[in-house]
Amino acid sequence: MIHLHTSKIIADAYRPADPIDLDAAALAFAIDYETREFTRSTTLHDAMALAAFAHLPQTRPGRHGTGTDPYITHPFRNVLRLVRFGCTDEIVLAATALHDTVEDQADRIVAALGDCEPSRGVALAAIAQHFGSEVADVVNAVTNPASPRDLSPTAKNAAYRDHVAAVIQEPRVFLVKLSDFIDNAGSLDVLADEAKRLELRTKYAPLVPVFAETRTRLGNDLALSAPGSIRLDRELDQLAESLA
Repeated sequence: MIHLHTSKIIADAYRPADPIDLDAAALAFAIDYETREFTRSTTLHDAMALAAFAHLPQTRPGRHGTGTDPYITHPFRNVLRLVRFGCTDEIVLAATALHDTVEDQADRIVAALGDCEPSRGVALAAIAQHFGSEVADVVNAVTNPASPRDLSPTAKNAAYRDHVAAVIQEPRVFLVKLSDFIDNAGSLDVLADEAKRLELRTKYAPLVPVFAETRTRLGNDLALSAPGSIRLDRELDQLAESLA
């Protein structure tokens, strides 16, 4: 016999877990349990499933510097982080799950949702058709634009900073981009390549005050819970210290 409170017991077991300690399956279950009270559609579930399909060929440096992990652990961690910040906006959470798909795997998005020649534009149109224009607009905003190949590293970093500073003025985009930034910039220690760590630290460090200033300006427009807001500020402060 299954007790009615079993789901709550399992959900409570996941809540203290650090996202970095969870594999892809555990992240998916944690998100499911922690969003059941406010999700009203299958949008987030379907977005996560599509992201998992899109990123299937990709890997990232493994947790705690060991081997590699499926790439999907990155967007799933971002979703769980926002849920724990108190974000209940399904548009934000769906866009977070899909945030790298158009930039990295447009062909697999098109293969799953359409039958046209793969491109960023076609992939975004497919996301708009199946998840709505608001989700597609946020995904489009957080997708890094292609930069000219002849730019110097300094110029590329400046262009990236300007892009981020411009797009995060909108609250939904800010939340998706911030969670992505925390996960990427907070994972530098797992990189074995010291030169790559220094390169990325140089890229990410100037963005901390940009996020901090925008977070202050947006304030309650982010629609987070009070504990979630405190948690967000704490993680941003910790990241600032680690990149200093």
